[in-house]
Parts: sequence; structure tokens; C-alpha cells
Amino acid sequence: MTTETGSTLSPAEVLGVVRAFFLGADRIVDAWIDTESDTHISLCTFRGNLSVAAFADPEQPGATRVRVTTLREEGIVPRLLTHLSLAGGWS
Repeated sequence: MTTETGSTLSPAEVLGVVRAFFLGADRIVDAWIDTESDTHISLCTFRGNLSVAAFADPEQPGATRVRVTTLREEGIVPRLLTHLSLAGGWS
């Protein structure tokens, strides 16, 4: 399942929010990093794997595209997207 949306945060800020969401002191879900780069972070959770990619939106200068991919429907995806919107808003 892939969900894509936009954000007003930079790609680095999006990945920072994702990292804090899953690895921070106030995390909702325990996870560990499988792989990461400047444009993505892949995490393993108790229920499976989740990957988040953040990159400059080619259609909207200054905006970031955020793509969340899982192998199966994860209830945490809507929570993560809500958390991102509260952290910086949507484009």
C-alpha cells in the first residue's frame, strides 16, 4: 500500500519528524531503522516494514512530496501523516 501527500516541510525535516515519531522518547510504535538515506527511511516494526520517501515536488517549487509504503495496510500510517501535518502542514 502506497500513500502519497505533500508537505511544506523540507525533505530533511520530514525525515526528522518520521525518525522522532518512531524512535523518539514519545514514540507511539517501537521501530528500528533498516536503511536510510537523504531521501528515505525504511523502518521495521512489530507488524512489518514501512518506508517513507521525501523529495522535492517537481510540480510545486518549495514543496515536498511524501510517499509512505507498506507491504500491507498499517494502522500507523494515518497517525504518521497526521503527525506530519501537525509538525509543519500540508502543501
